[in-house]
Amino acid sequence: MPRGIRPMLATAGKPFDSPRHRFEVKWDGIRALAYLEHADFWLETRNLKPALPRFPELEALKESIAARSAILDGEIVVLGDDGSPDFDLVRSRNAQQSPHAILAASRATPAIYIAFDALYRDGKALFDQPLAARLEQLEAIVRPGERILLSQGVVGAGKAYFQAAAARNLEGVVGKDLESPYLPGVRSPHWIKVRNVKQADCVIGGFVPKGSTLIKSLILGLYDRHGHLHYIGHVGTGFTEKENALLRSALAALETRVAPFAVIPAEARRGATWVEPRLVCTVEYLTLTAAGHLRHPTFRRLRADKEPEACLLTSELEERSAHV
Repeated sequence: MPRGIRPMLATAGKPFDSPRHRFEVKWDGIRALAYLEHADFWLETRNLKPALPRFPELEALKESIAARSAILDGEIVVLGDDGSPDFDLVRSRNAQQSPHAILAASRATPAIYIAFDALYRDGKALFDQPLAARLEQLEAIVRPGERILLSQGVVGAGKAYFQAAAARNLEGVVGKDLESPYLPGVRSPHWIKVRNVKQADCVIGGFVPKGSTLIKSLILGLYDRHGHLHYIGHVGTGFTEKENALLRSALAALETRVAPFAVIPAEARRGATWVEPRLVCTVEYLTLTAAGHLRHPTFRRLRADKEPEACLLTSELEERSAHV
């Protein structure tokens, strides 16, 4: 049985309809391959790290795999109070170190495994089979239970499926070509991920320098109704090298010794250079963390047509961030 398989990855795209594609939820968790070889069972992350030490409750899912040997592809998720995947919870689980903390977390916030592909079954590799055939094998192998579920999907109606996922504030969807093989470690156009991306106009309150002419990241904030600037995260991707240099030059003229934020986490202060909050930029982001900070933000552009005071917590972000 093959081992050390790196999962197939998706390319980015926009919502689309296609009778050749199956559309599934893009689960907001930790990608992992599940291996069963007779009595041995283990989970490996996309970086080939063992996952069971952090998620010991998932060893029970081997009882739901009806095969002598099998390899499944899927996602480790932890559900929040609303029944949706909560990345903060699964990330917290994955960061636990002590056996006592891991055991306590496995009882308080147990994980489940969402299986969405079958790569091997009882001596036969399935990589070259089309997705439609692999899904039939997956349904034959997996008996859904408390710790393992099958990812559901629809064929054809990708736009409507994406809108339904976005309405539930899910991360997005993945459209998979039903005739496509499984290509380990390849970011393939056979799988197209469509993320539920949001936008916000944010105030630049500082930056982390990169050398003497560039920036590593911008430090962002939004105002509350009392005029206090609240920290909402760093953004370090999305700008070109030219934009990066221009931003550093513009911010250099605004440098100040006083942080403009009402409160800022200690870890967010590391390496910071503060600036007067005069510039506004538009960023894209997926969702908010439990602390109300931007998750996976990407810089899009500066906005010279918007005053910083118009960038408000209650209008730019989801309502829950206004209470942070």
